[in-house]
Amino acid sequence: MLNVTEEFHKAFKESEREVFAKVTINGTTYLKDKIKTINYSTGVFGGENYQIGSTQSATVKIIFTEIVEGVKELDEVKIELGIKIHGSGLPSDINNVSRIGRVRIGKARIVSYIPDRYEFVPLGTFYISDRVDPNRNENTTTIEARDGFIFMESDYQSKLSYPIELPYVALEIANLSGSEIDPVSFNHLNEYVINEPVGYTYRQAIGLIGQFQSVFVFFDRYGRLAIRNLEDPRFRIDPNEYFLKGLTKSELTYQPKGITCKVVTPKGESSNETTILQTGSAMGAQISIENNVMTQSLLNLIFQQTKGINYYPINLKWRGNPALEVGDWVTMVDRKGKQFKSPVLNYTIVFDGGLNSTISADTKAYSSNVSTFKGPLQQKLDELDYRVDAAGKNNVYDGTEEPKHPKEGDIWFKKNGPDDEIWVYQQISPGVFEWVMTTSTTMPQDIKDKIENATPKDDIVKTINLSNEMDGKEWLKIEGAKIWLTKETKIDSAIITSAMIAEVDAGKIRTGTLDASQITVTNLNAKSISTGTAKGKDLSINFDTGQVNFQSGNITNSLGKINIDLDKSLMYFNNGVGQSTVLGDNGLIVYDGIPTTSNIRIYDQNVIVGIGKLDGTPTVVGNGGIRIAGYETVTSTGWSPRGSLDINKDGSVILNSDEGKLLQLGVPSNPTYLMGNRVQVEWNLTVGASLNVKGSKNAIHVTRDGVRATPAYETAESYLGDIGRSLTNSECEVWVPIDTIFGDTVNLDIPYEVFLQSYDNARVWVSDFRSDAFLICSDKPLIRFAWELKAKRTGYEKDRLVLQEYNNEEIEEGWRGEP
Repeated sequence: MLNVTEEFHKAFKESEREVFAKVTINGTTYLKDKIKTINYSTGVFGGENYQIGSTQSATVKIIFTEIVEGVKELDEVKIELGIKIHGSGLPSDINNVSRIGRVRIGKARIVSYIPDRYEFVPLGTFYISDRVDPNRNENTTTIEARDGFIFMESDYQSKLSYPIELPYVALEIANLSGSEIDPVSFNHLNEYVINEPVGYTYRQAIGLIGQFQSVFVFFDRYGRLAIRNLEDPRFRIDPNEYFLKGLTKSELTYQPKGITCKVVTPKGESSNETTILQTGSAMGAQISIENNVMTQSLLNLIFQQTKGINYYPINLKWRGNPALEVGDWVTMVDRKGKQFKSPVLNYTIVFDGGLNSTISADTKAYSSNVSTFKGPLQQKLDELDYRVDAAGKNNVYDGTEEPKHPKEGDIWFKKNGPDDEIWVYQQISPGVFEWVMTTSTTMPQDIKDKIENATPKDDIVKTINLSNEMDGKEWLKIEGAKIWLTKETKIDSAIITSAMIAEVDAGKIRTGTLDASQITVTNLNAKSISTGTAKGKDLSINFDTGQVNFQSGNITNSLGKINIDLDKSLMYFNNGVGQSTVLGDNGLIVYDGIPTTSNIRIYDQNVIVGIGKLDGTPTVVGNGGIRIAGYETVTSTGWSPRGSLDINKDGSVILNSDEGKLLQLGVPSNPTYLMGNRVQVEWNLTVGASLNVKGSKNAIHVTRDGVRATPAYETAESYLGDIGRSLTNSECEVWVPIDTIFGDTVNLDIPYEVFLQSYDNARVWVSDFRSDAFLICSDKPLIRFAWELKAKRTGYEKDRLVLQEYNNEEIEEGWRGEP
C-alpha cells in the first residue's frame, strides 16, 4: 500500500467525496475538467490458477474531452488520482467575499480556519502503445498505454559467467533492458545459484527470478521494476463501501498443495528433453510453472515459501481507494458477519468524475475433504503428521486443515491468510470438546478503533485553543510534570516580569550596559578582563597589543624551581636535586649537577644537535642523526657508545650492543640482524599494510608439555568468519541476525556463505539471505543448530591468490632457508 495520510483514507470512506485526476503527457498536465474517463487495470496473474513469477502488465485507457495533439507511440504518460481533504472552510479568496446587509451580532468568537487541501497518489508511469484515437466528431481523444514491460520484449543474452547467484542475474536483466529498479525488493533476493537462462526475453527472464522468489514481478506506481510478495497493510473495507451484491466469496479456501515445473533441456540442434519436476502433494490445487534452469532442490525451497498461502477466493466491487496496491491483503466482512482476509490479485479502477473499483482473487478452490484411496502405509504416515510437545503429553499440529483425532490439550498452529493463529483442543462443556482459538496476530477491530480514534498529538494544541477556558475570562491551568520548554520555545516580549525572576546568573549576561556605580565587585578574576590597560610600578600589561612588559629583575616561584632572569634573558628549571634545564638564545640546554663540569645535551626544535660539556666544544651526533646511548664517553674524535640506538640521516635505524649490531633497518643492502633465532615483541604490533609470511603463521599457547603452536587456517580469498548457535521457532524457521560489529569488518552486500550443523534429528537449511540476517528453516519446529558464517573482508573482496613481486634472485635467496 502506498504511504498516505490517515486523512486520505478517511476522505475516501466519506459518503460525499470529491475525487480528482491528473494526466501528464510530454510535460502537459490535463486536469479533471479535461478527462472523461480513466480505466486502469493490473494484476498478479490471469486465469483461475495461482501463479508465481508472473509479469502481467498494467494497462490504462484514457478518454479526454478535447482533441489532444502531438502525441505519438511510446510517449510517457503519468497519472495521479487524489481527493479533497476538507478543512474548516477557508474561502478561496479571503479579500473577495460576498457583502451582507445589516445584521445584529451577539457574542461571537473568532476561530482559526484550516484550508482545504488535496492529496494525490501516482497510478503509474505508462507508455502509449496500442491506440491514439482523436474523434473530431465527438471532440474526444482516446489513448491506450502500458507500463514498462513494453521495453522488455527483446531477447535476453547474458554476459555473466555461470553458474552465478540470483541477484547478479536480476540486476543484469534490469540494466540491459534499461529499467529502473526498486532497490528494497532487489536487495532482498535469495542467493540461489542458477545456470544461464537461454532463449528468454527480458520479461520472461525476470519472471524466472520471480519464480525463484515465490513472488510476482511488476512495475510499481513510481515506474520502477519491483519483485514483490503478498503484504498485509491491515487495510479494512467495511460493508457500507461495497456496491449492492458487490461481494462474491467462495466458501472453500484456496491453498496450494504442490508445484510442478516443466524443464526443457536441449539435446542437440533439433531435439530437446522435457522433464517434469514436482514437489509437495500431487493432490489438490497445483501451481504450474515452466523454468528451464529449475532444479529439484530449488523447487523444494520454493514450495516451502508458498505452502502456507491460504485465502477465500473473492470478487469485490466497491467504492475504491487508489492507495491500495495489487499484492496487498485486505480485511473484509462477509454477509454472515465473519471477518476474513483475501489478497488483491487483480485490480481495476475506473475514474469518471467519481471512482469505483474491483478487486479479485478468482483462483479455483479445491475441497480439502475430498477422499481418495490410501494404502495402510500412507494412512499411518498421515496419522504421524504432527509432533509431540516438550512435556511429551500432547500433540502439536501445523497447517490449515483441522487435525484429525485430537485429544484434550493438543495445540494447532493454523495459518489464516497472512495471520497466524494458535488453537487449543479444550472441553467447552461436560463431554464436549472443540478447538478454541487462544491468540492471533490479527488485531481486533475494537483495539484498532481505539488507536485510530485516539487524539493525535497535533490536535492537542487545537483542542486547548478551542477550549471554553480560553475565552479571556479565565486562565487555562495545566498541571503536572509533563511541560518541558525547549530552547526552540518562543516567548513574547513583556511576558516575564521582575517579580517572576528569583535570581540571575551573571555568567549568562551577553549584551547591554552594566553601570559599575550601581554595583560592588568583589573577588575580581583578572582573566575575565578583555579591554583597557592595568599599570603599576614595575608592570605594564597592554590588552590591545597582547604584550606584558617587565622592566627588570627576576621572576621566581616560592620553591626556587623556576627562575626567569630578565637581565640575562635566561630561564632555569630546577628539580631540586641538581639537574637543570636552561632556556636561552641557543635553544634548550640540559645539564646535570654543576653547569661547569656536567655533561650537556643541546636541542634545537626538539632535535639533539650537540653533546659535550659546558666548557668544551659540542660534538655533532651521527652526522645529523640522533643517538640514544646507555653510556658514552666523549673524546676528541667523537663517541664511544655502549648499547645505543642510532637514527641516521639516511633513514636507517641501528641497534648496537657492546658486542656489535643487534638489528639494522632501512638499508636495503644489509639484512636485518636478529638476536638468536627470533624477534620477540612484548607490546602490541600493528601492521599498516600487508603482512607477508614465508613460513607458518601460528598462535602459541602455554601447555603442560611446553609452548605449542597452532597454525592459522588459510583460504584462497580473504574471508572472515563468525560462529554461533540458534533455534528454529514453531513455524520451523528463524532469522539469525548478523552481529553489527562483525558486519563492519566484512562486505555483506555480496554473497556470503553459511554452514550449518543440526543438533537434533532433523534437517536444517539456509532459505534466504539479507545483509543483516539470514533465514534458517527446518523440517521440524524448535530444532537446535550451529552456524558458521564466512564473508569477504571489506576492501579485499577481489583478492585471490595475489601474485607477489619477487625477482629470481630474491626467490632463490629467500627459499634457500637462509636467515
